[in-house]
Amino acid sequence: MTLQQAIARQEGFGIAGTRATLNHNPGNIRYGTFAKLHGATDNDGAGYAVFPDDATGEAALTALLSNPPYKGLTVTQALNKYAPAGDGNAPQIYIDNVCGWCPCTPSTVIDGLLG
Repeated sequence: MTLQQAIARQEGFGIAGTRATLNHNPGNIRYGTFAKLHGATDNDGAGYAVFPDDATGEAALTALLSNPPYKGLTVTQALNKYAPAGDGNAPQIYIDNVCGWCPCTPSTVIDGLLG
């Protein structure tokens, strides 16, 4: 499983009725300049990007993780930035789950995990 697939799983992508699935947004990327530049057509009223299809949402997640400010970060650094506690996440649980699904450890640099 790639890092993006593990993040999508953590976000509930593929489960009927979840925000990630309904918005074709496997990473629950927030709506803004980055999301618009990567194909988002709108926001869902709660600040999350809506993409026209799953492929566009998946490509946006890959683009986000492939570029600064994520490039070169460890899994722990990247996920603490990506899903901080201040946004209602439980970062350590997120990290543990992702590392359980993706062949990595918290200290693995994410660049080699992107599919």
